[in-house]
Amino acid sequence: MSADAAASAQGAGWALRPATLEDVEEIAFAELELFPDESWNVFQLAAEIEHPSRRYVVAAEGPQADGALLGYAGIMLAGDVADLHTIGTRRESAGIGRALLSWCEEQARAGGAERMLLEVREDNARARAFYTAAGYREIDRRRGYYRIRGRHIDALVMERPLT
Repeated sequence: MSADAAASAQGAGWALRPATLEDVEEIAFAELELFPDESWNVFQLAAEIEHPSRRYVVAAEGPQADGALLGYAGIMLAGDVADLHTIGTRRESAGIGRALLSWCEEQARAGGAERMLLEVREDNARARAFYTAAGYREIDRRRGYYRIRGRHIDALVMERPLT
């Protein structure tokens, strides 16, 4: 992310910047907090951040995004398609989620993707509404994809054109 793009992707008291290996531990703690039943560990996160076809971003306090972690997101580039792997925020209704998603979409376009795919738990009404408001539409369902505490929860596959 360029300095200009980072400067435009900020809100009141926070900003975005590309994730680094130094962020892995804090992202892992946020994963446990936000997604306790399906969190990624530090080794998985480090592999993702280092992978050449992945792009990860963090939102953090301060104009240089050098303070406390407020959110993070990551995508996988695969030719003309990008997959949103994760997105999480610790501060609701501050525009962080939308900024993270926009950053991911920008990175996907720059990487040659023409559309973005994501999976969301069927029972996550807040996330589904967020993605719908951002222009994503449901295109498929993966029955029983999530297995959480003995429950099988469908994953909804959503898509948005990026062109």
